[in-house]
Amino acid sequence: MAYWQSDFAVGVDNDPSVFYRPDRSTASIYLNSLLYREFLAFGYLHEQFGDLVEANKWRGWAQDLADAMSAFCWDERDGTFYSADLNLRPVDPDDWLHRGAPRRWSSLLLRVDNWSSFLPLWAGFVSDEQAARMAERARDRRTFLAHYGIRTLSKLEKMYDLRATNNPSNWLGPVWGVSNYMVFRGLLKYGFAEQAREIAEKTVKLFGQDLEATGSLHEYYHPDSGEAIITHGFQNWNFLVLNMVAFLDGRTMVTEF
Repeated sequence: MAYWQSDFAVGVDNDPSVFYRPDRSTASIYLNSLLYREFLAFGYLHEQFGDLVEANKWRGWAQDLADAMSAFCWDERDGTFYSADLNLRPVDPDDWLHRGAPRRWSSLLLRVDNWSSFLPLWAGFVSDEQAARMAERARDRRTFLAHYGIRTLSKLEKMYDLRATNNPSNWLGPVWGVSNYMVFRGLLKYGFAEQAREIAEKTVKLFGQDLEATGSLHEYYHPDSGEAIITHGFQNWNFLVLNMVAFLDGRTMVTEF
């Protein structure tokens, strides 16, 4: 699986499974879920140019990546995916303290409950049984489900924090338009249409209230009050809400690969 070289500019800036951790130590479920779709997309492009050998090579790598995530990042106990901790002491056959019971596992689960755990639904490589368990977790109001969508970090995590920060931006609980959207798309992909609809309605309501109150959108929001936290005028991936509006109106959505 792929891992982050450092915690600099990883997209979900202060995700505790990456932020302040040692370099090259986190096989991020966020990173690998996105990379899986990138591999499939590159295979598709090769196919369009008539190069089936390269197309199948990239699709094969995508499947290898999905298999690795299923093997090393799925937690059967909790019914979700987590990032993997690679920062383990090397196996040294001459180490008298450990050689009697050498390590036979290559990573440990980083059981940090953040929204990235739902990205395999969006990526589309999970089983129906896994999807059902993950959908159930997305319904839990003690952890993720809030009045305005999906918290970016479970409310039960000790790192949960809604303060305004910038560079790094705060992914420790606030609601973001992009995370709401990705969870919405993943649930929809696996047939949880009503649950996806609820997230879409909450996101449209959140952005509508902000536009009425301030004339603009913001980077992220309080998950329960809907109060804008930071960055007046933020646009970017907030425009994904237009796909949610199309879904709610029964119109065709623009779909990412």
